[in-house]
Amino acid sequence: MTEIVKLDLKDRKILYELDKDARQSNSEIGKKIKLNKNTVNYKIKRLEQEKVILSYYAVIDNSKLGYYSFRCYAKFFNTTPEKEKEVFDWLVKEPRVGVVSKIEAVYDFGFMIWIKDSYEFEEFWHDFKHKFREYFWNERVDVFTSAYNFRRKYLVESKELEEYDFIGSNKIIEHDKLDLEILRTLSKNARMPLINIAEKLKTPERTVAFRIKRLEKNKIIQSYRTNLGYEKLGVEYFKVNIHLNKVPEKKYLLEFANSNPNVIYYDITNNDYDYELDIEIHNRKELLKLLEKLKTKFQVRDIEILSFKEYYKLELMPQA
Repeated sequence: MTEIVKLDLKDRKILYELDKDARQSNSEIGKKIKLNKNTVNYKIKRLEQEKVILSYYAVIDNSKLGYYSFRCYAKFFNTTPEKEKEVFDWLVKEPRVGVVSKIEAVYDFGFMIWIKDSYEFEEFWHDFKHKFREYFWNERVDVFTSAYNFRRKYLVESKELEEYDFIGSNKIIEHDKLDLEILRTLSKNARMPLINIAEKLKTPERTVAFRIKRLEKNKIIQSYRTNLGYEKLGVEYFKVNIHLNKVPEKKYLLEFANSNPNVIYYDITNNDYDYELDIEIHNRKELLKLLEKLKTKFQVRDIEILSFKEYYKLELMPQA
C-alpha cells in the first residue's frame, strides 16, 4: 500500500499553482501564497523527492497541428508479468504514442496515439496486433474528438468556476519544424528553463521565447500542468463513462464538471458513451456520492467506471 505523504496548506497551494501554470517561477508562486523563494524551492524539491510530483507537461492541442487522437483500451489475456511489461515497453518507446496507462476493471491498459489520418492508424494497429494480439482481447478503439481540462481545485477545496483548457479544433494553425521541436521538448518537461531549451535545440534564446509566446497565443499550448502521484495524496483516480437517456446542451454538463473540484477532465469521444469524466477523489464511496449528484441532475442510462492505476508515459505530443 502506498504511503500517504503529509502535506500542509502551503504544500497544497504550491501544487495548485503548479497545476495552473507549471512554468511560472518559484518567486511568482511565493508571491501568490506568501512564502519566500527559498521555502518554495525547498518544498517543491521535497514534493519531487517524495514522488508527489512526478513530472511537468505542456497541454497541447494537437488538432491545431493536424493530428487525430485515437484512444485504445484492451484487457490482457494469457500473459505473464514479463510479457505485460514487454507490451508496455513497446508502447512507451513508440514515438507516436503519447499516453500509456495501467487501469483496472473492464480493461487492463489504455493508450493514446496521435497520427495524421485513419490509414496511418490502421497501419499502426495492424502492427501492434501482429506483435501482441495473442496477449490481449476485448479491445476498444475510440476517436478522441475534444477534451476540457480543469484545475485540481480539490487541492485547495475550491468550488469556484475557473478557466479551463479546451482541446479539439478543426482549424490547423501554421507551424514549422522548430515549433514542433519546442512542443516535443515542453511535452516532456514543461519547467525546462528557456536557456536549456535554446541549447538543446541550438536556437537563440530570444527566438525560442518568441515561438513559445506565439504557440501560447494561438492556443496550441493550452497550459503547463503537473503529473501528480495522486496515491501519495490519498486520492484515487477513476474514469467514468456516461450514457445518458436524454442528452442536454453541452453547457450544462460542462458547468457540472467545472463546478465539481474532483473532476479534472471532461472528454468527448465517438464511442457508445456520450461523455467521459476523469475524477480524482478520496475513495470509491465519495465517487458514488458525486455520481448520485450527476444522476439527480441528468437522465443517466448507464455508467461505466474504470479504475486508473498509473501512467507509464504522459506526453501530449508525438515525438516523431
